[in-house]
Amino acid sequence: MGTGAPGRHAGDMTTSTLPTRATAARVDSPVASRHPAVAADRVPQLALVAPLLLFTHGILAWVDGIGAADPTETQGSVLAIVAGGILVLAVAGFASLAGMLAARSGRSEIAVPVALLSAFGAGAAAAVWVLRSTGWLVDPLPSGLTTGGAVVTALALGLALVVHTAEGRMPSGSLALAGGAGALLALPLGLEPLGALVLLIALAPLTRPVQERRPAA
Repeated sequence: MGTGAPGRHAGDMTTSTLPTRATAARVDSPVASRHPAVAADRVPQLALVAPLLLFTHGILAWVDGIGAADPTETQGSVLAIVAGGILVLAVAGFASLAGMLAARSGRSEIAVPVALLSAFGAGAAAAVWVLRSTGWLVDPLPSGLTTGGAVVTALALGLALVVHTAEGRMPSGSLALAGGAGALLALPLGLEPLGALVLLIALAPLTRPVQERRPAA
């Protein structure tokens, strides 16, 4: 009589604990699987930081040129060197953004050229800044040399944005704004801060997490 109750009690404990463990495994596994995808998405951060860096460079270059009779005389100043470094960071940010946007398309015929152009543009901009800062390149320099890296990176970003818009991942109005920003940046009128702000507005749809963006029908 005294041996039947413990057996039933042990059986109840065994059957009550097993389903709890299985349920916990089912609840935790989907959450863990979502973390790598979220951590790998740097497009929202790059779409915000890169235009802000470009805006900062434009403001610093404008401040550095105040009161200078010849703009080339400010190229060796400390502020000019800092502004050049910020421009290199901005170009690198746009290059990374272009590469990530092209990689989302899943088409190697787009992703590979964009990645190569981006890497070349960022590397060229960084090399020119280092050589100018160390005195290996003396101003005045040809405009193709000073702006070539940024122009190549802009072409790569433009191609990535066109593909992104064609796939319905970005509004066509944002692409038009990005083109207007590129025109402002190309004009030799010192409109870089304004162009950077317009580009920031154009890239605003990319600053939302990928789960919140919906392809256009």
